[in-house]
Amino acid sequence: MKIGCQCGETIFDITDYVPNKAHLIPDQDWFPTYDAIDDEIIDPIADGRLGKEAAYMLARQIISRSARLMWQCATCGRLYIDDIRGNLQCYVPEREQTDREILRGNTKRA
Repeated sequence: MKIGCQCGETIFDITDYVPNKAHLIPDQDWFPTYDAIDDEIIDPIADGRLGKEAAYMLARQIISRSARLMWQCATCGRLYIDDIRGNLQCYVPEREQTDREILRGNTKRA
């Protein structure tokens, strides 16, 4: 996927572990996501109704259905976020000194 930033740069999303991409879970969905994991994964595993491989897949599905994607332009710092309907919205930094790596994770992958 490519996003043409308003500054003229192109944001590429072509692989995993992209440092300028994030998954946003709205606060209104945060605890319902935890509850779904408890109800649909933890309890069924504890009761012997769900196996390990099925639990892995279900956990990913639960988290994915709550999350929206977002990207940041490394050049200008603009944020591009999918809205609730999947339409891309752009947010412009207030200052020139805005951190250009706001979506980078805390840990490095090998």
